[in-house]
Amino acid sequence: MTRKKKRIVFTGGPSGGKTSTIEVLQRHFGKKVAVVPEAASIIYTGGFPRKPETVRYTQRAIYYVVRELEDLMEKTSEAPVILCDRGTVDGEAYWPSGEGTLLESVGSSPEREFERYDAVVFMHTPKTLSFYQGSSTRIESHRQALDLDRRVLKVWENHPHLYLLDEHTDFMEKMNRVMEILAKEAGI
Repeated sequence: MTRKKKRIVFTGGPSGGKTSTIEVLQRHFGKKVAVVPEAASIIYTGGFPRKPETVRYTQRAIYYVVRELEDLMEKTSEAPVILCDRGTVDGEAYWPSGEGTLLESVGSSPEREFERYDAVVFMHTPKTLSFYQGSSTRIESHRQALDLDRRVLKVWENHPHLYLLDEHTDFMEKMNRVMEILAKEAGI
């Protein structure tokens, strides 16, 4: 599929502010942006089993839901920019070690998946426990969240347009930085 829209993925460890940032951007830009929601939340709130022995199945399901939602927005949205709450590569950070890779299991590669995104905005998990917020779908402890943050960064580190947002930056500073990134990468 040839993409005509700019696609920006917001990723990072749990509680980095991805979903909140996307919600603000959607209100600010209105019809200029379409949003791909976080597939993991859709899958988990829909009742998909969440057990250690189901991780590979779950991550493949999330991968395919992400791809289909992104392709759906590409085809049906009139917005010139698609904002993605996580991307297809994120599942690599959750994949069990010693069992190959998620992308191998779905017949893809990091390079092929990176081509799906014009830019990656990485929002770090807060290092301070007092700023870490759980949710109904976020089950990780703060320590586990910091480990996931590191692993998610590792899977995205070779994307040519990776932007890191410091966890110490307050929300308004983050929003200003995100606006700069969107102006540069998506022209809005």
